[in-house]
Amino acid sequence: MSKEVSVDIDVLQQLIKQATVKDNKKRKEGSYELYGNGKARLYYMLNGESYRTTVEASDDEEAKKQLTLFIEQVKKGNFINTNYTFAEFAQIWLDNKVRPNASQRCVTKYLGALNSRILPYIGSIKLKDLTKQKLEKYFNDIKTTKTNYKARKDNNKTVKPDTVKKWKSIIHACLEYAVDCELIPKNPCNKIKITFTNTTDENTIKDLVKNKGEKIQHYNTEEFKNVCSILEKEFMTYYNDDKISNEKKLREVGRRFLVLLDLKTGMRRSELFGLTREDLSIENATFDVNKSRHYAPKEGRYTKYPKNDSSIRIKTLPHSILNYLKLYYELLDSLDYKNDYIFDYLSIDGICSWFDKWQKENNIKNIRFHDLRHTHPTILLSMGVDIKTISERLGHADIQTTLNVYADALEELDQKSADLIDNL
Repeated sequence: MSKEVSVDIDVLQQLIKQATVKDNKKRKEGSYELYGNGKARLYYMLNGESYRTTVEASDDEEAKKQLTLFIEQVKKGNFINTNYTFAEFAQIWLDNKVRPNASQRCVTKYLGALNSRILPYIGSIKLKDLTKQKLEKYFNDIKTTKTNYKARKDNNKTVKPDTVKKWKSIIHACLEYAVDCELIPKNPCNKIKITFTNTTDENTIKDLVKNKGEKIQHYNTEEFKNVCSILEKEFMTYYNDDKISNEKKLREVGRRFLVLLDLKTGMRRSELFGLTREDLSIENATFDVNKSRHYAPKEGRYTKYPKNDSSIRIKTLPHSILNYLKLYYELLDSLDYKNDYIFDYLSIDGICSWFDKWQKENNIKNIRFHDLRHTHPTILLSMGVDIKTISERLGHADIQTTLNVYADALEELDQKSADLIDNL
């Protein structure tokens, strides 16, 4: 295993310190470092972008000549650096591709995976030398490693197959950008398949079997009715309770209303927390998704563009929730709530753990908070609503996404349709 390299700590300096430098000479334009092995490292900055390469040079005179030629190439736009290590280019990929287009939450996840699970293994390998064989060896090694969760009960478990596949997707995306930049001719990660069929780790086997048979979790029609009924009753109980503090009343009422809203609209959690009064209209009976709200440990709360263009949508609110929306707005007014975001006093991550606890307290089948979004379309499907309408209501990029996600629910409906024909 190669020595660990980390991004976001000036990768280049880390690598330079490890090298044996014989001499260091700087010119007015550009600079070079002469190594003791017949090579020199050249550096040049143009329009805020750093260029660097390693060349054959045994002395200062040769290094200066090479530097002059190098600067000429850069200025004319003829230089493409083919000597980046994966770690060096990962930093460029993060800065130029990921950060401008992804949320801080996503960037943080990528950094965690890169620094702990990817760069320590392949970070020092040059892009041009990162072959399919080397990547396959990396994946064969990494899929047998243990988790890093020392504080958890599963701290001695092998990493999950889905987690390894996520690491592969990060490497693939980074190398795909290298192809776009014409640094490598093709992506060596393209045809790599990660298999776990030969594993002897019992926990991995259990995870594989579980994932293979796992279906989308959701409430059925009766469970949906029951959960809505409990939420509505608790909403009114807390709403009318004058013995509790205003802070607690708002928190308890808001939690129930948030879950109700999710069940009856199918919005994503980030979309719910991005709602303002202008987005939830009593007069028009509509919900308007035009932004999303997130939380990152170092950044705090931040608002961004929705997941994709198709996520932007204005759809109809069920009339059954309008009265609760009216009461909710009246509560916010009575408490002189000034925040633009109507659920901003609730914890974005905390709502999931609260919902888990709430289900247990009410003896309700346990599903994830995100499964409330899945419940909405499955209920609509059971009522005969067409798939295109459901896809648009959910803000999916295309109808195929909806068909893929809810394939099991559609299969069940197909069976019911066949049974109806038999009963004629």
